[in-house]
Amino acid sequence: MKKLFLLIPVALIMLVSCGSGNKTKPGDDVNDTVKNENKIVIDYPKDSVYDQLASLLAGDDASHFNDTFGDSQFWKEYKISIDTPWQRIQETRLDHIFNWSDSVVKPLINDTVILFYPFSGPDFLHAYQLFPNANEYVFIAMEKLGTIPALHQSSSEQLKAYLDATNFALRDIYKRSYFITGNMEQDLRKQQVDGVLPIILVFLHKTGHEIYDFGYYRLNNDGKTFTEIQKPTNTLDQVECIRFKILRQGDDKLKDFTYFYADISDSGFTKAKVLKTYLDNLRGCNTFIKSASYLSHYGTFSNIRDLVLLKSDAVLEDDTGVPYRYFTHDTWTPHLFGVYVKPIADFPSSYLYQKDLASAYDSIGARPLPFSLGYHWRTGEQNWLLFVRKK
Repeated sequence: MKKLFLLIPVALIMLVSCGSGNKTKPGDDVNDTVKNENKIVIDYPKDSVYDQLASLLAGDDASHFNDTFGDSQFWKEYKISIDTPWQRIQETRLDHIFNWSDSVVKPLINDTVILFYPFSGPDFLHAYQLFPNANEYVFIAMEKLGTIPALHQSSSEQLKAYLDATNFALRDIYKRSYFITGNMEQDLRKQQVDGVLPIILVFLHKTGHEIYDFGYYRLNNDGKTFTEIQKPTNTLDQVECIRFKILRQGDDKLKDFTYFYADISDSGFTKAKVLKTYLDNLRGCNTFIKSASYLSHYGTFSNIRDLVLLKSDAVLEDDTGVPYRYFTHDTWTPHLFGVYVKPIADFPSSYLYQKDLASAYDSIGARPLPFSLGYHWRTGEQNWLLFVRKK
């Protein structure tokens, strides 16, 4: 499979829209169905194209692209531009988050249920660090799905531009731990990177996942089933998503990962009733909300707020998520971490500052938080809240 891109004569855009045509059959290539030293055999055809694309975009392996690109000076510099900031956030942030979740969060919840992540953007990275054992991931955000161009047909200059644009779109994650909406809008409107797909591919590869299936889908009118589509319209006229089947290194079960491009404001749900139906039928889940611009504090996002409170077995969020006052003590057990201070200057603290949450930090007390994740990245004065539904 090493020269897959050279052997396939059609454009990669066609490969994007017809993923099943690019899968090997079980047994055709032992490297596609046998997992590392554990020799875990998955009886499912692997999507080698997208798995290798993820490796390329993550700066890991270019050997499947052609025989010389992996030795080029640009590729060496690109690897460094990815690996250096990644190693830094791995040591200063990601390892701390993973260990904190394992020792503090996991004992308090069932961490194997669906992870629901509204206002997510393409942030699989932190969702995985906090909920690595979730059996399924469901994301919803307003960043477009995007496509991957025919990179194997691109000139060296075009390829370099695309890889650089992908890496540039990650700059806020490296520096701040969240995507800035304005930057994402600009980054994902460019010709090189037109949506979240390449960023998600990087995150999947960097977190040790292989891609066994990929496709674009439209949610049907019943709000339960999906129809595969050739490519996304990248409009909100229909509820569209990208869906993966992924395998974490060392696991023996595939997981589903769905990213919806959708408006989850109250008016958005009114226009896309099928999405509301889908979410109403969602199994019990854990919900994660981070750096969400305080949207669920407003009356215009009451539906998604109510849905989180109804469906969640546990909610892990910072103060930008569902306001503290909605988690009544007869239903939820609160666990507070870090420190609570006023919202950063970008947001109106006179309205969004939660006096009841500040009082809870004083009366209940808060446990230390060994990492910075959220808007207060400059000062490290972060708060994290875990609400566990009482039996």
